[in-house]
Amino acid sequence: MLGLPKLPDMWRVLKEADLHAIRRQAERPFQALLVAEDVADAEQLGALLSGPDGMRHPWLVPADAAEARHPASSGMLDLAVLISPAPDLSPALGFAADALRAAKVPVVTIAYGRRSAMTAVVRPGEAARAAVAALDAAAVPAVAQAVLSAASPELRLALARHLVPLREPLFAEMIEETARTNAMYALTTGIAEAVPILDVPLNLADIVVLTKNQLVMSYRIALASGKKGSARELIGEVLGVIGGGFLFRQGARQLVGLIPVVGIVPKVAVAYAGTLAIGKAVVAWAAYGQALDPGAVKRLYRQALSRGRDVAQALVAQARKRTPGRRWLRRRRG
Repeated sequence: MLGLPKLPDMWRVLKEADLHAIRRQAERPFQALLVAEDVADAEQLGALLSGPDGMRHPWLVPADAAEARHPASSGMLDLAVLISPAPDLSPALGFAADALRAAKVPVVTIAYGRRSAMTAVVRPGEAARAAVAALDAAAVPAVAQAVLSAASPELRLALARHLVPLREPLFAEMIEETARTNAMYALTTGIAEAVPILDVPLNLADIVVLTKNQLVMSYRIALASGKKGSARELIGEVLGVIGGGFLFRQGARQLVGLIPVVGIVPKVAVAYAGTLAIGKAVVAWAAYGQALDPGAVKRLYRQALSRGRDVAQALVAQARKRTPGRRWLRRRRG
């Protein structure tokens, strides 16, 4: 009988992902400059980005347009946010933006007062832009998404760990990216599994690789949520939350691919849906302190499976176009 991975074996595989590097990204300091003609606007946005307590995080530095040119040349800035009451920057903010861009600092523009489609269009030299009605709580999701999209991948974990409003968009991005990565991996190995002699070892490898990706995603979510503890401790907590049994049973469903002609769509759908469900369960625990029972995790999986089938069918359709000669990918058998 085929055996599922044991936790010690999974830990050895996980260590190959360089969990220490992931932690260093999450715990690195950063400095983001908030620039406005009226520094009170910068203070207000800093408080909104810092979280529900309303206390501006010390790594968010407010400055007026004239002051911005000095830190721009310091080489210490990771990001700059320009706050403008008009769609187009004033001359003073424009000069500050030029200085920041010359120093290769990513620039985000937040235009408040208008929410037209044209106001939200990114201008040349901007890494991202958001148009909001006012600098208030309703603006936070759009501002958070703009800041996150402008940040380098190495900076995003640290931003979310320290700035609570950035967590939700980062969680959504990480979960969707990992789910699609696992779906693509399942499709790729499913194609290889069309060779009968390879199907068993490749399916067993699928369980290990897909589970590894899910646990690395979960570790990143935990760190972005501000969780403390060693990598081993946090992974252990994750397994306690989602249930190691569910994790490995979900992985074992990849063995449907042992029937490659019939099983390719279900195999890809399970890879996507299982990852989506695990990600959402970990977010509920890490970010909101909700202890989900096994039944709740299974419900998340069932809810995700419909979307997983849509993703799987789309990926298989793309594969059919690229490899029209493969009989096992024909639509009548998918």
